[in-house]
Amino acid sequence: MAVIDWDQFNENFQYYDKEIIKEVIDIFVDEYDNRIRDLQKNIEEKDFINLAFNAHSFKSVISNYMAPKAYELTRKLEELAKNKSEVEIPQIFAELKITTKELLFELKDYLQKAEK
Repeated sequence: MAVIDWDQFNENFQYYDKEIIKEVIDIFVDEYDNRIRDLQKNIEEKDFINLAFNAHSFKSVISNYMAPKAYELTRKLEELAKNKSEVEIPQIFAELKITTKELLFELKDYLQKAEK
């Protein structure tokens, strides 16, 4: 099952030039590793303020791609950070990494198909 809701994705980007869509996706791809690394560091350091900020920022980026599960996991991570709920954070972050890797794969696949 796809991480991205492709009907919503296509509706969201229907008026955009393919180059703009490619640029938006390229930014996500380029920033992905740093975003995950920052979240991991925040969790390890129990830096809940920056964890909430970085989760919120990542959630905003993910919202562009119509990926409801990834969006919900970042929302949950942000909420847990705000509440300093240490116990659940590692599990949610592990799920987020899996889901966003799938999102990354789908976006890269979309780019490859768009170039043909």
